[in-house]
Amino acid sequence: MLQQLDELYVPRDERTLRHLQRRVDEIDRRVRRWAQEMLDVLPKGTAMMDDETYILGLFLAQQKRRNIEIDDENGEETFRERLGRVLPFLTDPQTEWEITRAAHRTVAARIESDIDRATQFFCRDRRMDSQSDPVVDWRVSMRYLAQELHRLAAKLDLRKEYYSSPQRFEIALVARDLAADIVERRKVLLTTGPRVEEPVW
Repeated sequence: MLQQLDELYVPRDERTLRHLQRRVDEIDRRVRRWAQEMLDVLPKGTAMMDDETYILGLFLAQQKRRNIEIDDENGEETFRERLGRVLPFLTDPQTEWEITRAAHRTVAARIESDIDRATQFFCRDRRMDSQSDPVVDWRVSMRYLAQELHRLAAKLDLRKEYYSSPQRFEIALVARDLAADIVERRKVLLTTGPRVEEPVW
């Protein structure tokens, strides 16, 4: 079983810990791979900077992770879970659910940390306050684009179905329109955002 300590789940034995680590790695790889596939099919010439594309990819991964978590919570009991009720060497359904929930929380925290770090690097290089309203608005615009792209592409196999799907036109239009908003918000934050003093070492 997993022990709940201040909103964190700590595995009580090595086998459960390894199972949790595998689940974390599986979810993390899956959502980041999907995000990269989504970035690969976006139209060129959106005028987004490399930093923005990278952060957008992280928001896409987070959006995909949320979708998988909802599916996991609403999914029917699997054959393995049914076996776990009668075979003691398999993880029982309650522990499996706790492991999956803990894995999603771990991946979510990891991706949010990557988003914060990427934003801080972007702002530090330009001596911007990463907590200022223009920066927050800029981040929100990237999050919104990720939400819309996921909404349109969530059911597609991007590697096999994208170029034959009529949705690719809508995805391209949404990407161009919302990317333009990201570019405008970046211009605002670079021209009017509050500056910070360069640190003295």
